[in-house]
Amino acid sequence: MEAIDLNTRALDAYSNNYSSEKQNTKSLNSASPSIEQKNSSIHNSAVNVSISMESMKVFLNIKSVELSQANTNAQNSLMNIINNTEIYDFLSGKEIDGGFSLSSIGYEGKPITELSPDEAKELVSDEGFFGVSKTSERVSSFVINLAGDDVEGLQEARKGIVQGFEEAEKMWGGELPEISYETQEKTLDIIDKKIEELLKTDAQKELEEGNTPKEED
Repeated sequence: MEAIDLNTRALDAYSNNYSSEKQNTKSLNSASPSIEQKNSSIHNSAVNVSISMESMKVFLNIKSVELSQANTNAQNSLMNIINNTEIYDFLSGKEIDGGFSLSSIGYEGKPITELSPDEAKELVSDEGFFGVSKTSERVSSFVINLAGDDVEGLQEARKGIVQGFEEAEKMWGGELPEISYETQEKTLDIIDKKIEELLKTDAQKELEEGNTPKEED
């Protein structure tokens, strides 16, 4: 139950960051925090987003396969979730403390707990809401919007995504479904390309656009 309790706290923290992102940004600007404080906030938000999304994928993966006596790890994980009221309420579509719910992340389908194995499999398919493409877009968009064009902030967000993924691995026994690793790779790729774009000089951008850099007088 320790892993589930940790995950509950992560979901709580993520809910506070996700549901009040604009207020947090406004507060950060008005309080003129140090760069370290801002980057720490971005890092922690990225950790919570990563843990939450990977935990969702683990649950959907469990729901989408036939459970057997040989698959005790999956069975234990599923029972831990069912026995944990808050996480089960969240997966049932209810709002938990902090206003976090399935709808708060844009999911409008049937409650996760009511899905059949085939429906769960569809959700993590290529075109599914929790598939690699759409999940990586949501996670990367969240941290990019949070950090803006701040390269250091994006680098901290990247570290947070990696840390959250590693913590999710520990929570769920050291190995996640393959789709989680694919999502992680694509999410980091999107963030890396954003950082690379921001680090380009004006001259490099002009060369890529087919223009001759302007000579200085």
